[in-house]
Amino acid sequence: MPDIVLHWKGQDYRIPESRAFEAGAELEEVVTLAELQAFATRPKFFTIAKAMGRLLRFAGVRVSDTEVKREIDASIAQAAKAGADPAAAKELFAVQAMSQLVAVLFDGSPDKAGDGEAPGETSAS
Repeated sequence: MPDIVLHWKGQDYRIPESRAFEAGAELEEVVTLAELQAFATRPKFFTIAKAMGRLLRFAGVRVSDTEVKREIDASIAQAAKAGADPAAAKELFAVQAMSQLVAVLFDGSPDKAGDGEAPGETSAS
């Protein structure tokens, strides 16, 4: 599993592979996979901002959830100014954000090769 790379205000921030599990746990404190799936029909932009803020802070960025929400709104407004339908721009942003968050939840789980045994499996002694 590769490092988790977050892009924020023109800069990349990395969460090392060795901390992916903790990043997933931090994310689940804000939003679960089931909730993210429900956002496909009803995105919750404040919750998305909180989740992204939590991950950015975990990666070492000094940012508030309010700042993240402002950036979300600015990105959507910029897409609308460029000619995109505002509703379509919101939907596209939500889909992209949800896919990034889902990737962290899946990548943050231990892999069978290196992070311990899968639940229910035991090693023979």
